[in-house]
This record gives sequence, structure tokens and C-alpha cells, in this order.
Amino acid sequence: MIVVSRESGAVVIVTPQGRFDTNGSPEVERILTDHIARGAKRIVLDLSQIEYISSIGLRVILKTVMAMNRTGGKVLLCGGNDHSRTVLQLSGVMGMNIYVATVEEAIARVQGSS
Repeated sequence: MIVVSRESGAVVIVTPQGRFDTNGSPEVERILTDHIARGAKRIVLDLSQIEYISSIGLRVILKTVMAMNRTGGKVLLCGGNDHSRTVLQLSGVMGMNIYVATVEEAIARVQGSS
């Protein structure tokens, strides 16, 4: 899996590409964990380039949310195809108020966080 990270001001945008499953999730988790360990307080996880997400990918997302909550940070999800949004909906992630439609919306919202 290819994972692209970039910064927009104080916001780190992480964009995995391909399948967010057993094979790809370790790389995404490593990159997110590295950003958190280096003190990132605002992360946007852009799902627009993934074609599939499994329960392992969902675990990485939830683990990141919990880690950011512990450090006083904020993570938002955005994008994703119909499958990804369905998985997020069925798992209850959509009800956690951490999903928005676009990267721009996610950046604006996460920058408004303390």
C-alpha cells in the first residue's frame, strides 16, 4: 500500500491508496503512529484513494481516534467510496462525528479544534 502524508499548516493529511486491509493496514498504522509520536495534534485521514476497507482498517482508524483523544488531539476522516462509507456507517464511526465529505472541510474543521 502507498500512503502519502502532507501538511497543511498544523494539519497532517494522511492518504492511503489501495486496499485498507490486512496487507495495507500495518503501513497506515505505522505512519499514523509516527505522526502522533512526533506530536501531531490535528490529523485528517483522507479515504478518497482507498478501494476497500476491512475490519482491520477500521481497527486502525479507531485506535488512532483513541490515541488522539488521549493526547488532546483530533482526527477527522473524509472521502471514501460507497463501500468505505457503508463500513463506517455500520460500525458506528459515522455516529462519532469524525467524518466529513471533503479534505477541505476536514482541514477547516480540525483547525477549529483546540
